[in-house]
Amino acid sequence: MDILERKTEQMTQAKKPATKRTTKKVADAASGAVKLPVSFNQSRKYPIAAVAFLCVFGIIYVYKDMKAGSSKGIDNCIEDNRNLQKTVDKKDSIIYNIIAQQAIINATK
Repeated sequence: MDILERKTEQMTQAKKPATKRTTKKVADAASGAVKLPVSFNQSRKYPIAAVAFLCVFGIIYVYKDMKAGSSKGIDNCIEDNRNLQKTVDKKDSIIYNIIAQQAIINATK
């Protein structure tokens, strides 16, 4: 009988109309605010944890920035190496031509 009494009690209670709360969603979308996983009240309550969270976040940012920068740096080094190799090849061919010309001049004397 307990279950039956609860069911009838639930049916007799007035139901609240379902309303949508869009004001908060609209305000967040309009402001473009990014919510952090740690609230201000939590950081006030646990300041050491808040500083540790910020340190971890900063370290992750620096690591990702370093990775992105190093890959660009490696690409630049590879391109510079190719350009220098082309310059060395040109100078080598000029030197070989001069040596061949000197050999011809010496042979005709």
